[in-house]
Order: sequence, then structure tokens, then C-alpha cells
Amino acid sequence: MRSVWARSVHSCRVALTQAVEAFRALLFMILRLAALCLPRSWAYGMADGIQWLLSVSPIGARARRDMRVAFPGQDVDEIAVRWLGRPFRDHVNATRMAAGLERGRDWTIEMLGAPAFLDDPSISFIMATGHFSREAMSSIYMPQTLPRRLATVIAPMTQSKTPRGLRVRLQMREMVNGIRALRQGDVDIAEVAGKSFLVRLLRHLREPGGVVVIASDAAWGAEKGGGLTRPFAGYATQDFALGTARLARMSQRPVVTCVPFLVDDRHVVMEWSPVIQPPARDDSAADARITNEILDWIERRIGDRPDQYVLWHGADRRWSNVARCWIDADKPEAVNDTDAPAVARSRAVKSAS
Repeated sequence: MRSVWARSVHSCRVALTQAVEAFRALLFMILRLAALCLPRSWAYGMADGIQWLLSVSPIGARARRDMRVAFPGQDVDEIAVRWLGRPFRDHVNATRMAAGLERGRDWTIEMLGAPAFLDDPSISFIMATGHFSREAMSSIYMPQTLPRRLATVIAPMTQSKTPRGLRVRLQMREMVNGIRALRQGDVDIAEVAGKSFLVRLLRHLREPGGVVVIASDAAWGAEKGGGLTRPFAGYATQDFALGTARLARMSQRPVVTCVPFLVDDRHVVMEWSPVIQPPARDDSAADARITNEILDWIERRIGDRPDQYVLWHGADRRWSNVARCWIDADKPEAVNDTDAPAVARSRAVKSAS
């Protein structure tokens, strides 16, 4: 009897999840039409309306509950509303980018802590980043930001026939088309599939001026073994791939982490970490160390701007504004000065064309 009840509850949860995903897919389709046909402010206004609708739903209640644990003392209602609406605003932006309705020259891009080698077009490097606002991430692909040969790594496009599969394809299609439109087709978009994509990236980095963009907070392939398990943001444990560090070691190219964030409409600041030099090619033990450095830096940016991180934050740990680090939810705060701000060059990048 108990097992029958458990199966029934599980079936109901699956059906509800798929219904929610179908509803989200419908919202993305409607927003795509709005982004193409309506004035920019109207399309974004529709996205904002959706975020308020979600904020009063069970999804919004769960988001606020977890954020009260993860971000004590902050206005979690406002954070939750902005976080819930982020994917929909991102979709409007990606659709407009793909259709050529957004121009890079209308955006202001500032660099914070940019590495000196950005001014040397002959140096190749790896840009590690995370799952932050796709609207802000657009800045990476604007030609005035990185006028170099660019490759970017994306998750394999799902072929699932489920409502969730449809929703993911709708989002990814516009993101990929938006990247291609911004670069006028001059970009290599590599899906994580098989060994050939790694050879492709290594070849890209061997040529002068190549940049590979990778979301290092992903678990691509980590579940098959050889990954890294550690606390991350609000989670007590998560699995991560070591691909970014391995690529740096095999290519002998430096890694620098970059997190773009929105400060205003069409105004983005790209915050850069200190540069990580590649270890010896045979030093496989360095993969975990480099991955930890990257993830440590990324999770602090999540704590600084939680509404701009598009994945779920978790609620096993909480962000300390005093120590600027993540700690166990039941531990008291302790001052931590290990993340002193990098000595940075600031500059504005804006196309004159």
C-alpha cells in the first residue's frame, strides 16, 4: 500500500513538473514574438510581468524560502523577484540580438581588473565564467569587447520530446543565434560531445589571439567520474567538471575568470579575476587546484549579486556579507579577508561605429 502511494505521489510530481515546463515554454514563445514585434520597452515589460506572476506562485514561495536561508538580512523578496524574471528578460535580449535589433554600439561595457594581455592581440587564453545573466553575458561576444578569434563551449542541444526539452531548446536556440549575430558568424560554437571538441579547442588556442569561453560551474561529464566534488554557493556538495583546468594544462594557455554583471540598462561591468598561469603539462594534480580557484572566485560573485545568477542557489550554506564568503547555514560569521579586491585597471569599451 505504501509503495503504491509513493508511486502515485511521484507520478503526480512528474506530471506537475511537466505541466510547469510546458507553461514556461509557452511563455518563452510568447516573449519571442513580443521581442520581435513590439517596442523594446514593451517586450521587457512583459518579461517583468511574468516575473511578478511567478513571484506569487509556489515556485516564488520556494525561492523566497531558500533565499531567506542563503541570504539572511537581505531583501529576499526583491532578490527573488529579479531572479525569477532573469531567464525571461534574457530571452527577450537574446531574441533581439539574434534578429539584429540590438547593436553593440548602444551598449557601455566597462572592464574591472582586466588582465594586461587583453591589449596584446597575439596572446591566446581561456576565459572561465559561470551561469550569470545572459543579458550581461552578451557583452563577451560584442566585437568591441574581444576583437579576437572566439570559441565558446555550450552544453549539447537536447533532443528530448518532453516539455522541458522544448523549453531548453527554445532558450538555447535564441542564445546561440544571438551569439552568431553579434559576431556576424565569426565564432566557433562547440558543443560538449566526444573527444573531437577538445581537439577543436586545442587547435583554436594554438593559433595567436584565440579565446575559448567556458562556463566552469557546469558538471559536464563529472558524473562519469574524474570530476571534482565540493561545496559551492548555497550547496553543501556539488559535482564539477575539470575541463577548464585540463584545457589550460594541455594547451599551456593561461586562464582568467570573468563575470559580467548588469548595472543599468545596456550597461555592463565585466569583472576579471587574477590570471592563473598553466601548470606543467604532466601536472594533472593541478586540475583540482585550478578548478577550485575558479569556483571560489565565481561563488563569491554569486553572493555579491544573487539575482544575476540564473541557476538555483541552494540553501545548505549562507552568504556572509561581512566575511564575503559562504559558510554553513548553522555557523556564526567570521571575518575572512582572503578575497581582497584585485588591483585593477578600469576602462570603458564602447564602439565608435
